[in-house]
Amino acid sequence: MLHTTKGIVFHTSAYADTSVIAKVYTEKFGLQSYLVNSVRSSKAKNKSGFFQPLIILDLVVYHKPDKGLQRISDISFAHHLNSIPFDTLKSAQAIFMTEVLYRSIREEESNKNLFLFLENSILQFDAAQDDFVNFHIYFLLQLTTYLGFRPTDNFDVRHPYFDLQDGAFTSIAPIHRNYLDGDATALFVMCMQSAFNNQSFVINYRQRDEMLQSLLMYYSLHLPAGFKVQSYDVLRELLH
Repeated sequence: MLHTTKGIVFHTSAYADTSVIAKVYTEKFGLQSYLVNSVRSSKAKNKSGFFQPLIILDLVVYHKPDKGLQRISDISFAHHLNSIPFDTLKSAQAIFMTEVLYRSIREEESNKNLFLFLENSILQFDAAQDDFVNFHIYFLLQLTTYLGFRPTDNFDVRHPYFDLQDGAFTSIAPIHRNYLDGDATALFVMCMQSAFNNQSFVINYRQRDEMLQSLLMYYSLHLPAGFKVQSYDVLRELLH
């Protein structure tokens, strides 16, 4: 049976000589795997442009529940991105954000609130003409709400430590090593409050790198074992 749905491209991998398997987060069916033929052939007519990081698609798909690989009947752009594919820094940020999504979201079921958040975030990022250097941090912090481990907003002078395992601020240092204190906690609070209040924040390279490391550790503690974002090193070099 044919269905129409929007989808956001998370990941592609080569399959056979000219095809790809595309991991697409769809509005109707959650994360799905699609076998797409002739994407990498000389006669593909730029079909590969549909499968770049964070591209938002309009899809007509065959959908069979519990089937490993689905098929696409028709494909077009839901939105034409004007800057993400062409700006070097934005492209690196998009690759990083997409890898986080690919390694974080596994549900094969509709979550319209999550899909709307992703779609709106991508369009906001694409439209930003300046002040987007920290967008991936803002994005990762906001995403925690939809993944189920948003940090507890209980910071004050009596709770100067952030427990990365529990996702809450504490009055004393936890007995484990996975916590932030001092300047690291202050930085995390500033970024968190700015992100959740839709305000921009200014930080330098060292702070940005420290914040990203804290966030990636936070994600790794709240997601299944093996969470690791390989594209972080490339982004880190570009942001230096």
